[in-house]
Amino acid sequence: MKRTGELNELLASIRAGLYLQQQRPEAGSPQVGQPFVTISRQAGAGGRTLARTLADRLNALDPGELPWTVWDRDLVEKVAREEHIPQTLIESLESGGPRRSAFQEFLASLSAKNHAADLDEFQVFRRVAHTVRALARAGRAIIVGRGGVYATADLAGGVHVRLVAPLRDRVAHMAGFLSLSQLDAAAEVRRRDREREAFHRRYWPDTALLPEIFTITLNTARADERQMAESILPLLDLPARRPVRPAVGQTAHAVGGTTG
Repeated sequence: MKRTGELNELLASIRAGLYLQQQRPEAGSPQVGQPFVTISRQAGAGGRTLARTLADRLNALDPGELPWTVWDRDLVEKVAREEHIPQTLIESLESGGPRRSAFQEFLASLSAKNHAADLDEFQVFRRVAHTVRALARAGRAIIVGRGGVYATADLAGGVHVRLVAPLRDRVAHMAGFLSLSQLDAAAEVRRRDREREAFHRRYWPDTALLPEIFTITLNTARADERQMAESILPLLDLPARRPVRPAVGQTAHAVGGTTG
């Protein structure tokens, strides 16, 4: 997790990048999307470790003033800080069913002086979605969860990744990650799957979580983080991977041979 100073410095760079993007395009010219990645995952299928591996690979392959950065817990911290919303409210968004009443009870318990007490769940979600879109527009962001695939579906430059795995593998991963028994881990996987499904239905009732909304679907039980990261790289429009085109008027012979 990033320290507060590092996070503030990164946010300042993102704001500067967004400002420059707004200044560059001429009137009526199409906007070129910046590269970004969203990662959606089944409970226990991983995601955070892949995101970090991918960020390290991208920063080595495509260095720049603004580094490729993973936004998961840091996204929650960013929204909480800038919108003055308790982190617990943002973290509870992906909880469905009975958790919704707990959300409302927490709001009611806040001091009347805290403006977050006047927010409902949908307003909190909209602020998270607004931040997700801002990070995607700035580019060089890897956004884990938080409905990133939906919030950025209309933005150019994105690669949307879905992580899946057989249930037994997801239970084993959850047991190791949370130090749970197999029985408790299975219950936790089922609970998280239910809550994420409810989250998607609540905010995107007309858009099903179907394979075709993603750029690529990866089985985390059949490939390691390095292999999956290498599978994602060719899908991103990176300067280091763009073919070198001859300048106007340059002959084919000058760039490596004749066309015959």
